[in-house]
Amino acid sequence: MSRGAFALAAALLLAGCGGSEEPAPAPSEAPAASLGQGKLPPQVADYPALASKDCAEVAEFYLEALSSREYAQAALVWADPVIDAARLEAVFGGYKQAQVEWTEPFVEGAAGSSYCTVSGKLTDAGDPAKPLREGTLLLRRVNDVPGATPDQLRWTLQSSTFVENLERSGRGEP
Repeated sequence: MSRGAFALAAALLLAGCGGSEEPAPAPSEAPAASLGQGKLPPQVADYPALASKDCAEVAEFYLEALSSREYAQAALVWADPVIDAARLEAVFGGYKQAQVEWTEPFVEGAAGSSYCTVSGKLTDAGDPAKPLREGTLLLRRVNDVPGATPDQLRWTLQSSTFVENLERSGRGEP
């Protein structure tokens, strides 16, 4: 079992026990502030894992959020107004429990940025008859350079080839 599949399986098992070895909260455990009758949308600052310099932690956060159907949290990894919770639900909502077995991320640097590629196999743990889909996630972050904003310094998804090709619109930061 790959590191990602093991970590995802362990996180899902631990979620049922109420315990976790990870210091960062799982996507559904983040605090939600109330505003009148509704809740504020999730914010990047609510999830320390999103500030990690380890792209594997960010990829794991994203995949766990998809698996638990927490699409608003998953959308935070995109940081793009076009790929929001509704868009991710439209793409992954047909899965009863999306599960991705993923390989070790491949990280490389180029011209002031680092890129992280995560390959994997998407299955539906809730519907074993659903066909396996192979795909990749491509994440990017700006290297530690003077003047870079916190949003530029965090890993954000640039594209995903699971289910359908999703790519940043170019309208969001960074």
